Amino acid sequence: MEKLIVTLPATIDTAKIEGTVDHVCASEALSVSMKSTLKQYPGCVHWHVKNGKSTGVLEVTWWPRQEEEKEPFLWLSIHGNRMADWIKPSMLKLKESLETKLRELV
Repeated sequence: MEKLIVTLPATIDTAKIEGTVDHVCASEALSVSMKSTLKQYPGCVHWHVKNGKSTGVLEVTWWPRQEEEKEPFLWLSIHGNRMADWIKPSMLKLKESLETKLRELV
């Protein structure tokens, strides 16, 4: 699995992150095929993102972390069995777009 961490501004209002992920995916012409949570990351929001009818899945996970001493965490990931040609370029672009949009919210 390959993972890219999205850098969050120190003063971000974490309540705006989920909506920002939805908005940025749509603005990049990517569709959300699944939105749920993952058992190993309690309280997280997990997206499966696709590019039209192309094969492959890019995953986005937002984990606010309920424990005060731990920082919130947003990352993009690719599993080897869900790889497609569009994913790596989209992953890099989505990371950049998310970081830009989140900085604008501060």
